[in-house]
Amino acid sequence: MKKLLYSIAALCVLASCNCQDNPNVKILAHRGLCSTGDQFTTDENTLDALRRAQEEGVDGVEFDVHLTADDQLVIRHDNKIEGELTCQGSNFEDIRAYVLPFGNQIPTLCEWLDQAKKTPQIKMMLELKSHPADREKLLITKCLDEIRSRNMLDQMYMLSFKAETLDEVLRQEPGMKVILNSNSLHGSMLPEDVKAHGFQAVSYNVSVILNHTDWIPQFQEAGIETFLWMVNDVNLRKIAEDYGFTWITTDFAQKLK
Repeated sequence: MKKLLYSIAALCVLASCNCQDNPNVKILAHRGLCSTGDQFTTDENTLDALRRAQEEGVDGVEFDVHLTADDQLVIRHDNKIEGELTCQGSNFEDIRAYVLPFGNQIPTLCEWLDQAKKTPQIKMMLELKSHPADREKLLITKCLDEIRSRNMLDQMYMLSFKAETLDEVLRQEPGMKVILNSNSLHGSMLPEDVKAHGFQAVSYNVSVILNHTDWIPQFQEAGIETFLWMVNDVNLRKIAEDYGFTWITTDFAQKLK
């Protein structure tokens, strides 16, 4: 209860501060647009969710990529699917046969990129899911190959919770925009370290920024884009605007757009 009260009080303080206003904060649809209002109406990380986000005209779409046991790239947040079926431990044919709750299939990265290319103005944030080191390097290589083959580097960002993963992305493709994600209160990277790595953006959880509001202007001064997550109500959106965040990540894009 004390923690909850502290969070509410901190949010009130943030909202009342005299900060840099940004009414044009960009909307990032989390795992595609899979909700209307407060209800989920399709499966996340599917082509249906992507198409809905495109139709809504959001600024960006976040999605997650795994490398299957037979080296195919599939879009899903959790590695586990059902029973013994997993993204990283199963073959694509078995994964493809699985039907999601709203009747969709788990898509491939190729399918996702082909659909995304139809709206080049909508940025795509590709989260590289954690794999063993050798598999993760292959994951990065294969993702970049697909992006390059479609001339989509300008439309794409790559996102990870691990700095070493993003370092490898930049080693393979120095021009790729990368986003460091974090929900660690005491382990999030400092602004000067983000800049030293050459990362172009950070995506920090609300609880992190509540305790490090002094970092926000430092990121802004360095030209580093800032993403706030998760933002699922209008009060948090207002806080993001007041502090000049570049983006908000939300499950409810239609409600907060």
